[in-house]
Amino acid sequence: MKQPHKLWLRSLLIAAAVSVLTIVLNTLNVFEIFENKTYDLRMANSAKYKLPCDEICLVCVDQESIDWAKENYNWSWPWPREAYARIIDFISAGNPKSLAFDILYTEPSVYGTEDDTALGDAEARSKKVIQTFFISENDYDEPLFPVKQIKENAAILGNITSKKDSDDIIRRARLNYEYNGTVYPALGLAPICLTEESIDYDSIPVLEDGTVLLRFTKSIDDYLPYSAKDIFESYEAWKNGEEGPLSPEDFEDLYVFTAYYAPGLFDICSTPISQVYPGVGIHMTNLDNYLTGTYIKKIPGYVNIVWLVVLALFAALIVALSETCFTRYAAVAIPAGLSGGLVLSIAVPVILFNFGYWILLIAPLSAFIISSLVNIIFSLGAEGKQKRFIRSAFSQCLSKDVVNQIIDDSSSFTLGGKKFEMSAIFTDIQKFSAFSELLSAGELGCFLNFYLTKMSDIIIDEKGTIDKYEGDAIVALVGAPLKMDDHAKHACAAAVKMKKAELELNKDIVNYASNPKPSWMEDELYSAFKILVANNKTIFTRIGINSGEMIAGYFGSEKKKNYTMMGNNVNLASRLEGVNKQYHTNGILISQATRNLLDDDFVVRSLDKVRVVNINTPVQLYEVLDEKSCAKEELIAYASDWEKAMSLFTSRDYQSAKIALSELLKKNPSDGVAEYYIHLLDDYFLKGTYPQEKDNEGVAFNTEDGVFKLLQK
Repeated sequence: MKQPHKLWLRSLLIAAAVSVLTIVLNTLNVFEIFENKTYDLRMANSAKYKLPCDEICLVCVDQESIDWAKENYNWSWPWPREAYARIIDFISAGNPKSLAFDILYTEPSVYGTEDDTALGDAEARSKKVIQTFFISENDYDEPLFPVKQIKENAAILGNITSKKDSDDIIRRARLNYEYNGTVYPALGLAPICLTEESIDYDSIPVLEDGTVLLRFTKSIDDYLPYSAKDIFESYEAWKNGEEGPLSPEDFEDLYVFTAYYAPGLFDICSTPISQVYPGVGIHMTNLDNYLTGTYIKKIPGYVNIVWLVVLALFAALIVALSETCFTRYAAVAIPAGLSGGLVLSIAVPVILFNFGYWILLIAPLSAFIISSLVNIIFSLGAEGKQKRFIRSAFSQCLSKDVVNQIIDDSSSFTLGGKKFEMSAIFTDIQKFSAFSELLSAGELGCFLNFYLTKMSDIIIDEKGTIDKYEGDAIVALVGAPLKMDDHAKHACAAAVKMKKAELELNKDIVNYASNPKPSWMEDELYSAFKILVANNKTIFTRIGINSGEMIAGYFGSEKKKNYTMMGNNVNLASRLEGVNKQYHTNGILISQATRNLLDDDFVVRSLDKVRVVNINTPVQLYEVLDEKSCAKEELIAYASDWEKAMSLFTSRDYQSAKIALSELLKKNPSDGVAEYYIHLLDDYFLKGTYPQEKDNEGVAFNTEDGVFKLLQK
């Protein structure tokens, strides 16, 4: 027979111990990375309901403005500072509250001192211009101030230094900065210093470190964005007493920000609502939150502790009640109770966040889960008959992934690397800059997420690990942290599947763009697809793979570390990705080391021996065409004939090699590699000459060892 008082005492002691443990772990920032992730999810959700302040607007120096200025004013980039003087004169005529420039003028104008003077004179006429400067977080770095003419004529200076969290995401902002005894406001609050007597610090929920938590809107475009092009057109009309697209009065009583918005020009920040977010949005959000009183308020620490303890006790209560009062209904009571507790521990922080209050989610949730787990374990140990039942009930209510995150051995995350025999994968989209020029920041971000998700899933399905993303590029590894003998096969299988997925992606993009937008698809992704199709842009991924001994592990600091790889063999994989361009391949190049590990599982053809950039040892190149099990007989036969042609080339029977390659090109007119070799034969080898550095072929041929030298990536 059960002894209820002992059971209740046990449950309370477990809840107390779990509470203390969780509080200690939270104090040690063990949950920081997970808390930040949930914070970002809550911010992204609440941003849908955050209305932007209608007193703030943005003037964008976008690609359209740059193109228009080039065509109409013959202004090359960078613009003369006279251009910004025109913006100041036009907007100031409408009596704005302030005009802040998120643009650094730290160097004299390339157009001469008169150009800097023109901008300074416009500032003097306006008396409402806020210029920026930058103070590094490193104390030994000197701040970057505007040049003298611009600094002295600005109404006030505002600092643009970002306050990043340990994961490089901006969630907060500074209010002011001190340098040489002078206190400078952050750019976002500089307009307040210009228009009011002082900043009302009493109304701001300032954190212990002097920062404030920002509450974002769903998009920076919510702040009445204007194009600099419209300003210039309107300026000409205004000077001539005519009507233009805009009037100076459109900016009356507004806080105006001017910033770069063209792809490749604006500073990219990571925020809770976007990984690709213009830096000016941080300052606008700071001002918005001050004017509307919508900064996120951090719940006091003692409230978080109380909430954590309540959830730990609630978990203990559920198990205790199920063992004492609801024994007959335990199969329902435990799953229902734990499910309700999970919902409560998540719903309360989410709801409060929508009202502007940040209460911890992960630490209290962990306390609930651990308290549930420990209480059930003790219950299972004491109740042999109910052991299987409670375990089943627990699994129905708690995510294994969540539990594993909390109880996982932290010793596996220590700094340092280990040697692995593994394969490195580098991928890149050909001519991706053309995509960037066509798409807005939001469209580009959505498109990249769509592409990278598809490709990353393939790598992960082939037991690979994503090292990092570098724009459109993916860096991945196979064979670590879990050692495997067939890492090269998995790497090449991933590459082949990525190229096949690429074909389907291109078809899907055309299909989506030709039909109404699906309900699940983001507007910016749909817009990106339509733009790409209209401009005949398709995805072509280049992939380089090398195998061998590499170092893999956690590198960085105790607060911020990444699992990554390094070594000469990693560098070679990176180079091979770029060599695809030189040889006009279908997209997959591997090294001899990788080829040696593939056995006969893939259809592969050999190319040259080359010396790639910064690597002296010649590398035998191979192109992977398909997996053997999936390949058509025609492709297998084609690869066999190719090897015969390459044997003729390497033995310097150039005439016979050309005949063989020409026959192959007839069978496959789209074979860019065959075309490339025929070009080399016709223009050089058959004439008794060889490509050299001066020939601008991208390669030079060494007649002594028969090795090509790659002159560019």
